[in-house]
Amino acid sequence: MNSVTDQRQRGSLGWPQFHSNSTLTQLTLTLKIGFVLAFFYSIAASISFHNKASRNLNGHLNNLQLSHLPPSPPAPVLCANGKKKNAVLILFGVPKQFNFVWKAYVHNIIARNPWVKFEVYMHMYSDLHQKPFSNSRNNERNATLDSPDDIRELLDKDEGGTQVMTMTSSQSMFEESDLSWLQQSDLPFFGDYPFETLKNIFRQGNSLKEAFFYGQKHHNNSNDDVVYIFARSDTFLMNPVDIPCSFNLGNTDIIIPRWQSWEGYNDRFAIAGPDAAKVYATKNEGNKQAIVARRSKNKRKPVMNAERMLRDWLLENKLNVTEHEDERAWALLRLRADRSIAPGDLGAFKFKLVDSNMDKNLLQIEGYEDRL
Repeated sequence: MNSVTDQRQRGSLGWPQFHSNSTLTQLTLTLKIGFVLAFFYSIAASISFHNKASRNLNGHLNNLQLSHLPPSPPAPVLCANGKKKNAVLILFGVPKQFNFVWKAYVHNIIARNPWVKFEVYMHMYSDLHQKPFSNSRNNERNATLDSPDDIRELLDKDEGGTQVMTMTSSQSMFEESDLSWLQQSDLPFFGDYPFETLKNIFRQGNSLKEAFFYGQKHHNNSNDDVVYIFARSDTFLMNPVDIPCSFNLGNTDIIIPRWQSWEGYNDRFAIAGPDAAKVYATKNEGNKQAIVARRSKNKRKPVMNAERMLRDWLLENKLNVTEHEDERAWALLRLRADRSIAPGDLGAFKFKLVDSNMDKNLLQIEGYEDRL
């Protein structure tokens, strides 16, 4: 048999051709059935995964776990120039379930970027743990908070060895000295906000400012080539934050998450250059300006919120603002004092899970505490 005939009989892929019509028909039918079964199996597997995700990712922390994206390529501990990049991590707000929060930040930011030298600064209010509190908007009733000493003890036990410099101040003193101008009559500008929620915007903004300038005072690196990372102490970071060696931010550059922006800018997380960081850390100034200006207009619409005020403040200061191109990236879920997860965040994240073709790498379903 010549080579041409042999190739024709064996087929283009080198597999033998069958000359019997009945055999060929049987083979074709078998292949079609196989493809159909495989197709329906893939659909069933996807539905099964989604159902399992929906069942297990409920509103309780015991079922929450770090997400794992595909592993990054090995990276050098030192960048090409032989130096580590420098980053300052600023933690602010009221710590809630901080053992979960801190583990996620270490796992998804600090340990994720071994070529970055981190300094971490954290502000806490010294007088919030002294009695139970309630927050109707968050469905928190007679909840208690860890004391600053409890938080420091947790940080001291961190096996990763990350040093965190902490500071405290009194929330009640801040309200007396810097929040007396805020009025109940300002509430109509914010739709359904309770007055305590409006106050919380400024309490959190003050914590942000205190932590940032505390870090400025103690920052060990005089080099301006540093990035600032801002993160709340009551939000659980669901996925990794990568800071490549080639990552360079200009002084006025700032990057924020795209999700949960509410027609403004997400105010839970940011990575900024030095000048942009100062503007971000002083957003309370912009918040106050916005409310006082609205009083003179005496208009209820458009409705204001923290995200829109942040947007206006950053743009007013001519910062180069970039929202992360991936809507699922840098997703942070707000945690409550009763170990629950904010329902709105949970629903939005589960929706993104489905919207991403049920990417199994986005969310692992096994028990969070067992994983860590």
